[in-house]
Amino acid sequence: MNKNQALHFLKSHQPMPTDSQITQEQAETYDEVRIYFIKNPDSKSIELFLRSFGNGDGLGMYQLVEDVFYQCEKSDVVSGIQTVLEDLSIPDGVRYWTTQAAAAFPDDALRNGLSLSLASSIEDIREAAELAVEMLGAKKP
Repeated sequence: MNKNQALHFLKSHQPMPTDSQITQEQAETYDEVRIYFIKNPDSKSIELFLRSFGNGDGLGMYQLVEDVFYQCEKSDVVSGIQTVLEDLSIPDGVRYWTTQAAAAFPDDALRNGLSLSLASSIEDIREAAELAVEMLGAKKP
């Protein structure tokens, strides 16, 4: 796996299929891409990962994507989260997991996007947004 292959896979899976439709090969490749970017951080992967989240939990993979973000510059991660959260056209899976990521990277720049998540008709998204907003109040200066 190299950078171009990893980025191509992510670009081709915006978003990933739902859990019931993900193939074993897709799951394995997604995990390889995740591990590649943990070892080789690249800001180009941030928004692609955020937009890759399908409905469900990606067979347990989506919660592990945060490990990629921890290897990147926080400002790049916050910028990616902000861009995705403020996109009114994102699917629910993308909004849910990106809202979850916002809790791990609290920043006032995320308030507008989080307000969209708070207004979601989906309870899980609203609850994730409530936690992320709480984290904004608890963030260290």
